[in-house]
Amino acid sequence: MKFDDRYSRQILFPGIGAEGQKKLAHAKVAIVGCGATGACVSGLLARAGVGSLSIIDRDYVEPSNLQRQVLFDEADAAESLPKAVAAARKISAFNSEIQVEAKVADLTPENIEELLEDNSLILDATDNFETRYLINDFAVKHKRAWIYTAAVASYAVTMNVLPGETACLSCIFPAPPQGSVETCDTAGILNAAVNLVGSIQAAEALKLLVGDTANLRRTLLSFDVWRNERSEIAASHPREDRQTWGQHE
Repeated sequence: MKFDDRYSRQILFPGIGAEGQKKLAHAKVAIVGCGATGACVSGLLARAGVGSLSIIDRDYVEPSNLQRQVLFDEADAAESLPKAVAAARKISAFNSEIQVEAKVADLTPENIEELLEDNSLILDATDNFETRYLINDFAVKHKRAWIYTAAVASYAVTMNVLPGETACLSCIFPAPPQGSVETCDTAGILNAAVNLVGSIQAAEALKLLVGDTANLRRTLLSFDVWRNERSEIAASHPREDRQTWGQHE
């Protein structure tokens, strides 16, 4: 299969073009978490021709995942396959031209340098703030771009983080939420919310990977697909008075 044949419709898009497609082919992206958001964005970037994907997840496919996690099927759930492994297999089946590495692991302070060091972009597809703040610390320390994304019930939120250029996670949220926090296990989740925010995350990732930083969104974007509510908070500048970026803690 010729390179231009597979990606011909994407190359026609002026924002990417032939040169942008070459940049995508040489890009290395880490996706932390392969639940609903991770499965969505992994599949989209793989079909877009991102050359190397590293999928990090410690969990296993269950029947309840099939309502929203687009890279898995009933056979994966029956075998209780690790999500990272099942995702890598599916991606390899529809795009054998790219490299996909499954890493069945929990991202921790002890292994984060090893798991993320070779990637130019990190995508958050996790389900907890502890891991997100860990990613944020790593990204600020190494000046590595990452994209925060979360979804629960019918609500979703995402923000691009370019350390030194935009606000980081702790600039917007100095501390994790206190008390009980809604999760998919307690509040449920709509597959439409997850796939919408995953698609937005994928689009922003493509902008970063082809170098079109002028068109990157510099806000914290949130929306509720059920109530038709949408809001944005400015996130265009880092906060010097915050713990991570300003104080380097």
